[in-house]
Amino acid sequence: MEFWLGCIPVRLLLAGLPMYLEDEMLQVYSYVLFAIGFSFLYLYFTGSRMNAFESSTGNTWWAPWRIMHGLLYLMAAMYAYNGQRNTSILFFDTFIGMLLWFLKDNL
Repeated sequence: MEFWLGCIPVRLLLAGLPMYLEDEMLQVYSYVLFAIGFSFLYLYFTGSRMNAFESSTGNTWWAPWRIMHGLLYLMAAMYAYNGQRNTSILFFDTFIGMLLWFLKDNL
C-alpha cells in the first residue's frame, strides 16, 4: 500500500514538476534529480537497503531495477540542467515502476 500512496504520487509529482517551475528553478530541480539518480545507483552497486522499511513485505523487491531507475533519473537531470522540460522520461520511469509492481511475484 505504501507503494501506491507514497512512492507513485511522489514520482508523479517529480515527473510533472518541470512543467510548472520557473526557468531558474529548473537547474535546482536538476540537482535533486541527480541526487536521486546517484542514490539509486549507489544502492544498486553496494547492495544496500535490501530490507527497506517502506516495503510491505520487508523485502526490497525493486533492488534489481535500481540501475534502470538511476539511469533514467540521471537522463532527466541532464535534460533539466540544460533547460529542457522533458517530463516523459520520469513518467516512463513511473509507468515501469507500476508495471514491475504488478509483475514482481512473477519475475
